[in-house]
Amino acid sequence: RSRRPADDRASGGCLSENPARVAVFTDNDFAKVNGVTTVLSAVLQYAPPDVRPRIYTHSEAAADLPDYFAVRARGIGLPFYREMKIYLPRVRTLLKQTRADGADLVHLTTPGPIGLTALYVASTLGVPVIGSFHTDLGSYARMLSGWHWLERCMREYLRWPYGRCERIFVPSRATGAMLVDERIDPARIAVWVRGVDTEKFSPAHRSQQLRKGWGLAPDDVALLYVGRLSREKGLALVPDIDARLRRAGIARRWIFVGDGPYRRPLERRLRRAIFMGTVPHREVAVPMASADLFVFPSCTDTAGNVVLEAQACGLPVIVSDRGGPQENTRPDVSGRVCRGADSEDFARAIIDLARDRDRRRAMSTAARAYGLRRRWEDALAPLYGAYREVAARVRGAHGAAAAAQCSPRSTS
Repeated sequence: RSRRPADDRASGGCLSENPARVAVFTDNDFAKVNGVTTVLSAVLQYAPPDVRPRIYTHSEAAADLPDYFAVRARGIGLPFYREMKIYLPRVRTLLKQTRADGADLVHLTTPGPIGLTALYVASTLGVPVIGSFHTDLGSYARMLSGWHWLERCMREYLRWPYGRCERIFVPSRATGAMLVDERIDPARIAVWVRGVDTEKFSPAHRSQQLRKGWGLAPDDVALLYVGRLSREKGLALVPDIDARLRRAGIARRWIFVGDGPYRRPLERRLRRAIFMGTVPHREVAVPMASADLFVFPSCTDTAGNVVLEAQACGLPVIVSDRGGPQENTRPDVSGRVCRGADSEDFARAIIDLARDRDRRRAMSTAARAYGLRRRWEDALAPLYGAYREVAARVRGAHGAAAAAQCSPRSTS
């Protein structure tokens, strides 16, 4: 277990001997499979010796590991999306553990209940807060509820927790522009791009057995989607895209990896589609490498980790020109960027690549090459740099305060 803060600050060691301790607060426990948990897992996995992040969260099951602390709590389904749960925070428990761990700073990754707890903990301990923005909750609220006023309320609310962060990391330039539009100070916004594990996600995982299990005919093109099956992901376009492919005579089979409230409507309208349900993250590379094209019509994603993972598997990607995924591909080289919410444009891109096998192969090679350049070690460098800088400043302030207390008082 970590030493108590007094032990660290008395040691006077440098950061390599006394790593920067970062309390990372999230509403996404690691039992969930999504982009946030993928990113936070990478933050832990690639942390250098002089940085020690630890996750603080709630879950159905408690956990106390060196880099992961989950408090058992009651989960409550979100309105309009009962499959997704948030937890009533146990504030005292999290505060006690963060204090015992000697956190130098708090990293807020969510504006939900745990994010609010993060602000309270930081204020109580007197440590700085940095934030990272992962999900466009305003757009999600509008698309899931159909209420524009709810989106406006959500955007107004988001300024409150993120306005208290001295730095805010965003996964794409598009997300940064959105926050600036919401009157967040641009001087505090920095882009923290995403990376990919190119050993875990590789064309080597292609499985002819899986393709056979999908029932693909020799000329069929396997069109893959990976992610939450929900309306905010742009999946309402897919039936119309499929109808256009049918009229164009494209032999295809849709493959969906993931689950969510929009699965049933898709099943009703796409009779031949394969629905694999939730697949553990470590196994997603197999369907990715085994498909032919990756179709991701979301206009709301701030990054789209799966877009990078698909390319690392050698899969050409077809994405929207809205949001972050377009920034994680090489247009017309490793994939195609289509007009957002335009089923005709998506269908045209699929038709072109389905008919041109040589072009598809060239894009596959380029996609893998692009993935190899997006290493997590490089992507995480700005975040770790911020951790070091803020921790050094905090420790410098503590050292100055201690020196002031120990210095002899002048006499008159």
